[in-house]
This record gives sequence, structure tokens and C-alpha cells, in this order.
Amino acid sequence: MTYQEAEIHLSNILEGDVTTNKDDLESHSTDWSLFKITPQMVVYPKNEEDIKKLVLFVNQENSKGSNFSLTPRAAGSGMTGGSLNDSIILDITRYLNNFYEITKGDYGTQEHHKGFPYKIEGLAVSQPGISYIDFERETVKHNLIMPVFPASRKLCAIGGMVANNGAGEKSLKYGQNRDFVHSLEVILSDGNMYHVKQVNFSQLEEIMLEDSEFGKVSRETYALIKENWEIIQEKRPKTAKNAAGYLIWDVISADSIESFEAGNGYFDLTKLFVGSQGTTGIITKIEYKLVKQEEKEALIVMFVDDIQQLPQIVTVLNKYDLETIELYDDNTFKIGIKFFKDFIKDKGFFSAMKYSIRFLPEFWMALTGGVPKFVVLAESVDSSGFTLEKEVKAELNDLKREIPGLKSFIVKGEKNAQKYWDFRHDSFKLLTEHSLKTRKTGQGTRTAPFIDDIAVDPKYLPEYIPKLVQILDEYKDEFMYTIAGHLGNGNFHIIPLVDMNKEENKDKIVEISEKVYDLALSLGGSITAEHNDGIVRTPFLPQMFGEEMMLVFKEIKNIFDPNNIFNPGKKIGLTKEDIRKYLA
Repeated sequence: MTYQEAEIHLSNILEGDVTTNKDDLESHSTDWSLFKITPQMVVYPKNEEDIKKLVLFVNQENSKGSNFSLTPRAAGSGMTGGSLNDSIILDITRYLNNFYEITKGDYGTQEHHKGFPYKIEGLAVSQPGISYIDFERETVKHNLIMPVFPASRKLCAIGGMVANNGAGEKSLKYGQNRDFVHSLEVILSDGNMYHVKQVNFSQLEEIMLEDSEFGKVSRETYALIKENWEIIQEKRPKTAKNAAGYLIWDVISADSIESFEAGNGYFDLTKLFVGSQGTTGIITKIEYKLVKQEEKEALIVMFVDDIQQLPQIVTVLNKYDLETIELYDDNTFKIGIKFFKDFIKDKGFFSAMKYSIRFLPEFWMALTGGVPKFVVLAESVDSSGFTLEKEVKAELNDLKREIPGLKSFIVKGEKNAQKYWDFRHDSFKLLTEHSLKTRKTGQGTRTAPFIDDIAVDPKYLPEYIPKLVQILDEYKDEFMYTIAGHLGNGNFHIIPLVDMNKEENKDKIVEISEKVYDLALSLGGSITAEHNDGIVRTPFLPQMFGEEMMLVFKEIKNIFDPNNIFNPGKKIGLTKEDIRKYLA
């Protein structure tokens, strides 16, 4: 069946919209990555029944010799090309964007930052196409929040957050999406919908007896983990954050298979949908855990010139219950100045001037003492202003005592603190909007997110950052770069600014990636902490995990998607030549 015939057929059986219109195909051929792949069809499903019918249709037609596939897409703000493919794009944002309910209660405690547990005080249920901002608007009505949102929170949808195992500024305390997905409704390869949540061993035994697709994938996944327990634990990433590969090491929470079968821990298949980029099934409903929204915030700002101080800062501050320890470098500041004209256009002249005036003390400090190599932001929150003030003063005193010479100070007032976050966010927003313009015109430099999400243990930073800079400086004539990210997790976003219209620059993408990933992996790091694999990193997964673990990943894909209809190529199958092939 051709796509034109498929469009007619699907339009007759689906309630949603089906199109092969050129404008729709073009708008779904790119995301925030370096790549472009034009699909043959875009479907906007109206409900879960539409998705079930689509899965059955694809299976039926492929059995006759067609080669259809389904790639779910949310807001398209991903940076890896994870939502791009050449067959049918399933856009869930048009209709599958409802917020259902919030249930408040005591759902126990969790802990990510060692020694600082937090309470889960509610659950919220939504469809995956809802924007994070709309979702948050509903939760804060109840003084609750889902805290592991990404920096693109004003642009992304929660389906993409789950599919990428996203995280952001609050990940130091709270972790990633894998830690906040309570349950999912998913459509598997048989076209049926199933409710997925954590279960104990006796409950798993009952599920494995079921004559259903969910019973089958549960049986086969458990057998796979049991057979490969040692290699799975050996290859579990050692970094605080990771979004590479399938999160199979998180499926069983017990210390061993024997312990699990004795009644300890849980079996949680949501972990093979979180971070899977739609390759194991299609998510139709998300139940998130929620925490209390703290009302008071306080910020310590540090100006750092000595790289040896970075791990010292993390060591000192890890004794405290911080929400975040963030960092951006001097190149971020310089690029912000370089594109200040665009900044004025974006905010308006008077707003931009008012914004800039707030930075006069910092500008004066830069003029008299030079731009610091790194700016570090450490934020604490609490419901009590008195408790917060006491804690922040203790943090600052510890920093000054333990790290002599560190320029650090408490920023008082929400507006004064917000300017630092605004600069961090707005500098990237400027680059992104600059990139959209140059991509449209086909001229000039743009952001090139291909080594944008590396993580290493913070203790290695004095060794890691100079070697990273040495690699990047080999290409500095063409690749201007910034370094920013989550210092507390050792997770850095390196975003080069480069003219991608030059073929020789495209040729360097894989070359630079190999060198940067080799460095990170030599220090026990991860090639992606929160942005996931997609087109840009799938070819490097063997470099991170080795062939034996890649066979486990391939078996996961075979268990959940035996006919390879869900977002083919991602996680398994793409090569380094494909990176070059799809660069736009």
C-alpha cells in the first residue's frame, strides 16, 4: 500500500487527522537537533483508539510487504533527532493533551541526594501531549510540583520528558523522570493498551501467567534480567544521572534476583518506557509523583577562576539540602554579549536595559577583575524563611572556610536572584533563536548540539575540563563553544556555535564526538545524562556499553517490538554514517 492509499484508508477509520500535506511533513522533518528527515505522513491521533488502530494497521500492512513505522512526537524540542523518522510521525500534542486529576496524600519518601529524603505528597494523571507549563499550572493550584523538568520547560511536553528520561536544574535533589513516573498506560506491539506500574514478585508471577502481550513481555524481560544479571549490574552507569541505553538496571530494585524472589524490592517495567524514545511502545497516559512546592528560595553565587575549586564546591555543599548547583562559563557570558542586539529585540529596548542595569555590580566586577572562568549558582529552598536564612549562611561560611579565596556571596531578593537564572536561560534562548534564523536562510552560524549532555563524577572535573577544553580548542577556528550545566551532578552541556553550511564542519561532528566521549568514558562517565540517544548518540552506545550489553539492549527491543515498528533505528541500528547522512 502506498502512503497516498494509506492516507485515504486511515482518514476513514481514525477520528484524528491524517495528512501528507507538504507543510505538515516539513514542520515534522526537524526538531532542535542537527538533523532533518522528511516523513511520508503525519497523524494527529484523537484518542487511544486511534493509536490502537494505527498499530494494527502497520502490522497488517507490513505483513503484506509494506514498510510502515510509527514514531511518536511531542513538542519537538529534543536535541538528538529522537522524534525524526521517514515513515509515519505520530504527533500527540494536538489532541492528547488533557489533564485529568490530582490525588493528594502520603505516598512515602524518596531519596536521590544522599541523606536528604523528600516526601511524595500527590499524584497527577495527564495525557503525554500536554505541555509541561500547562501541567505545572494545574499542580501548583494544590501547592505541588513535578520537579524534574528540563531547561526547555516552557517549550516541551511531558511525553517527551518521559521518553527522554529528562531532568534539569533540580536533579541534584530529585533525580530524573525515571524517579517520578508512578505508572503509565502504554500501547504495545499487539495494539492493546496496558497499565504499567511497579509490582512485587508474587504480583509479577501472576502477570507472567497471563495470556497477553503484557504477560509475554513481563516473562521475557524477567528471564532476560535473570540470565544477564551480572553484566547488567556491571554496565550500570556510575554517574548520578544517565539517559543512555535502556534503563534495564532499574527494573528490579532489589540487590539480587534471590532477594527479589524472597519478597524484597519491586519489578517496574515503566523503566523500559522512560528513556526509550518511543522504541518499546506508545505512551498514552502518565501518572507523575508530586512534591510540595517550597515557597522560599535563596541563592549563593560563586565566581570561580581556579578549576580545582569546582569539586571542592560540590564536596562542601553536598552536606546541605540544596535543590541545585549550576554552572556556566565565561564563553556563555561572551556569547551573550555578542548577541546582545538580538537580546534587545527579544525583550524590547526598555526591558533589556532594565534587565542589564541589574547586572551593573557584576559588570563593574568584570571590568576591574576580569570575567570569571565559571559562575556557579547554588540554590536552597524551604517553606520557612528563617530556616532558609540560617542554612544559607551556614553554607556560605563553610565555603569561605573550606575554600579560601573563593568569591562567593548570598544574593538577597527574588528579583536579584532571578537575573542569574535569566541570563543562563536567555543566553541559550538567544543562540537557539539565532540558529532558527540561520537555518532558515541557510547562512551563518548556529548551535550544534552533538556533545551536549556529558556527565562525569564531579571529583574528576580538574582533570576532565582542561582535557575537554584542549579537544575543543583544536577546532576553535570553526567551533565556538559554551560550557554550562549541572555542576552538582557533573553533567555539562557543551553547545558549539558553528557554520553547518560548510561540508568540512559536518565531517568533524563524528570526529569530535569520538574524542569527547573517549575522554568522558575513560573517567567512568556517561555520553548523555538527560537528553538521550536519538540519531546523534545511538551509534556511540557500543563505545559506552560494549558488545555484550548491546546484545541485551537488542533483546529488549525484540521483546517489546518484534516487528520493529516503533521508532526504528533509535537505540539500536543507526551508524556513524547515518549521522553524516541526516545532518541538515
